[in-house]
Amino acid sequence: MKTDRKKINSGFLLILLLGSLASALLVRAFFTGSDQLQEMQKITPVLGTFATYIVVAESETAGPILSSMDSLARHLDNELGVFGKGELSNINMRGYALMEELSSDLSYLLDRSLLISSVTDSLFDPAMGVLVNVWGFPHDPHLPDSTEIIRAVGLSGLKNIRISGDTLLLIDGALLDFGAIAKGYAVDRIYSHSRSIGASAALVEIGGEIRCGGDTGRIWRLAVRNPRGEEIIEMIEIENGAVATSGDYESYIFDNGVRLCHILDPRTGYPESGVASVTVVSDDAASADALATAVSVGGIDIAESIPDSLFRLIIVITEDENGEITEWRRGSI
Repeated sequence: MKTDRKKINSGFLLILLLGSLASALLVRAFFTGSDQLQEMQKITPVLGTFATYIVVAESETAGPILSSMDSLARHLDNELGVFGKGELSNINMRGYALMEELSSDLSYLLDRSLLISSVTDSLFDPAMGVLVNVWGFPHDPHLPDSTEIIRAVGLSGLKNIRISGDTLLLIDGALLDFGAIAKGYAVDRIYSHSRSIGASAALVEIGGEIRCGGDTGRIWRLAVRNPRGEEIIEMIEIENGAVATSGDYESYIFDNGVRLCHILDPRTGYPESGVASVTVVSDDAASADALATAVSVGGIDIAESIPDSLFRLIIVITEDENGEITEWRRGSI
């Protein structure tokens, strides 16, 4: 696949829905063929951020579809949380789980995480819960003591996960944490659910992870903005698919003028540096989400090695020690 580089002006990378998201609920009626469909939009807090749901459906079903999407999002929020009372937190507390008893959600997340890990030299790592907790992202970010980081690295990583027969084991107090794929997966699930209950078209966005599509022929226009400014550097137009972004501007602290972001390198225990942002376009948001994280850590070397089947387009924005920004890309929409 084609790759190229180009310098761009300072800015910050963000994926935005073009159009107004100011209201919590937006309704618009229009005609498709002989049927009158209604477009309805809702914005609501979930998964530690905000979700935007847009559905195109028959007038009497659009509202109930939105409500059902929101209910599913809240269910997933509970079940996929590292701590709390859901399925993942229970597994972390016990330190094991029977594979046959895993929900379809956890089973898929585990399988997909192990796949993405295998093609990214383990730079996507679903067992970094201890390390993430030490850094305190996103609610209480701080620079830990080096001894804390060394200890957390020892308790983190796939080396501490074992599938023995029919049992998933977490060794040495490891914590599963699907935070770098969970929003993408939730977006996929909610999108598929909306279509299965009557939406002719839908878009789901949670924390910058997007899944959209339908059978109305609608083209969804998504703007990619520069990670150190406001200008748009890319306009992504897709009928069906997923877009995810990961960037060092999303959650970070400064230590002696050095940006320390929430994207942690499992090899060192410290935040990645040099990659300002990564955007991945794929068929599904779970893969795009996880790949964006891995490429943020591994940079262009990892982006060049990812199998073509897992993505359509990768855009990497890097920043050197002089603040010079460079764009690299592989693939096309």
